[in-house]
Amino acid sequence: MATHSHQDLFPHGLSAGAKLLVYLLLSIVLITIDARFRVLKPVRAAASIAVFSLQETVQKPWLIWRKMDAFFTRQSQLLHDNQNLHQQSVLWHLSQQRVNHLEQENQRLRALLALQQQHTLQSHAAEIIGVPRDPYERKITVDQGSQQGIQAGSAVIDEAGLIGQVTRVYPLTSEITLMTDKDQSVPIQINRTGERAILFGDGSNHGATLRYLPNNTDIRVGDLLVTSGLDGFYPAGLPVATVTHVDFASNRAFALVVCQTLGAVDRNRHVLILNTAKNSGHTH
Repeated sequence: MATHSHQDLFPHGLSAGAKLLVYLLLSIVLITIDARFRVLKPVRAAASIAVFSLQETVQKPWLIWRKMDAFFTRQSQLLHDNQNLHQQSVLWHLSQQRVNHLEQENQRLRALLALQQQHTLQSHAAEIIGVPRDPYERKITVDQGSQQGIQAGSAVIDEAGLIGQVTRVYPLTSEITLMTDKDQSVPIQINRTGERAILFGDGSNHGATLRYLPNNTDIRVGDLLVTSGLDGFYPAGLPVATVTHVDFASNRAFALVVCQTLGAVDRNRHVLILNTAKNSGHTH
């Protein structure tokens, strides 16, 4: 036990300083030998390969992360760009539809203006500002009234043909009963033959029927019907409707004639009111 304690107190061997000096000398010798004879070149090559492999292994997760981050960043940017392009496409289509609508409305207004110039009667251009919520009520409201010279009973047309008749007049607005209303009737003339008849509305958007025509009447599908002008309210020669169906049945006293009106009040915003009323308050 005493021997071991003595050895621990007085250790034998080189001191730390001596070891450092030995390592320095050994390093200098190796550097000198390597500089002269290149003996450590294979060792350095192997070490560089090992270090490169180690660096690549250590950096691989970081490189993978960077690639993934770049991928998701590109995906996010592509999605954002796609959303922007979609929004721009929607806005462009809306803008194009509005331009097309304005062009069509401009064409209708030009046609209405040309129609107004053709008529020798005093007329007023009016804009539709109200339609009934009830789909079976065939009336509209326009922005012209008694202060603009509108009279009850006046005929109302668009560029395609007759629409209806002014039935009520207020100071700034007027109510127009469409010719398709079941209570409306229009004296017409078959344009091809000159035969006269009465056209009645059927309550639909463009439907009307000719009543009390004998079965031997010369009338065909496609015939144009125009106003006869015999009632004093509608000027003669206004396009009214075309015949779409004719049925001559032996068990009926009169022919069944179905027509389609030409006026497009359900698609147009502007109409022309002709000052044709002779007696205010009379309607057909």
